[in-house]
Amino acid sequence: MDDAGVYRLTDDIALVQTVDFFFPIVDDPRSFGRIAAANSLSDIWAMGAKAITAMNHLAYPAGKIPPEAILELLTGAAEKLHESGVVLLGGHTMEQDDFCFGMSVTGITNPKTVLTNDNAKPGDLIILTKPIGTGVYCDAMINGGLNDGQFSTFVYWMERLNKYASEIMQRFDVSCLTDVTGFGLLGHSLPVARNAGVRIVIHSKDVPLLPGLPDLLDEFNPKGVCKCSDYVDPYLKIGDNIDRKYYNLFAEAQTSGGLLATIRPDQAYALVETLREHGDTETTVIGHVEQLDDPSILLEIV
Repeated sequence: MDDAGVYRLTDDIALVQTVDFFFPIVDDPRSFGRIAAANSLSDIWAMGAKAITAMNHLAYPAGKIPPEAILELLTGAAEKLHESGVVLLGGHTMEQDDFCFGMSVTGITNPKTVLTNDNAKPGDLIILTKPIGTGVYCDAMINGGLNDGQFSTFVYWMERLNKYASEIMQRFDVSCLTDVTGFGLLGHSLPVARNAGVRIVIHSKDVPLLPGLPDLLDEFNPKGVCKCSDYVDPYLKIGDNIDRKYYNLFAEAQTSGGLLATIRPDQAYALVETLREHGDTETTVIGHVEQLDDPSILLEIV
């Protein structure tokens, strides 16, 4: 259950491959192109790999989307590929009632040093590089509940590439790496715990949130909570004093979320400081990894 597939070509070179596409999350086509590209590319960087090529995947209702909007969408995506140093090789389009866009991406890595999600160690600290809450923000945007500053913050973090954080993490002894996207913080933490045979403990007050959260939950709904809840609830323990709002935020689907890493405690705060200095300003230690004494509890919110 890693973020991308790894296929070894030689002792020193492996292909890393992934594909992702989804419905528009903002109403500006150029921005959506940037977000979709950043989200699609992220799975390569979540393996500690280098993204090298991409192909567009576009489906849209014929005659209902202006050609100028399609041009803006593809231009926005191309801007993020250019920023990433990734070559666009082509792609595929199809006509259907629902609009969606994304990319298949190929990267390369050394199979000996690829970062996976199965090597977290008891005693490690857990780091998250972006704030969460994009599902609530999306619902607020649709229903007129975001101010201009919140909307700009929303778009900024979804457009920000995980490339920079991934490259910095490779200078440290990161034991485990994944990203936080469609299954939310809890849903992407569960494979880490299960595959490594450890418990992931999340400190609810330390998780970075988009501005105005969790109060926006009083009026607007997070997205994809049921998908994550069905998946994680059998393995989850929630502290008696934890506000249910935090659970909803941690379970909601994220779009182009941050990297989630585990690292030795003696290096964790140096990594946080370095990431913040290089643009991932919301990077925070959000929890720790424990020895698994009860195999029925893989995740805990305290």
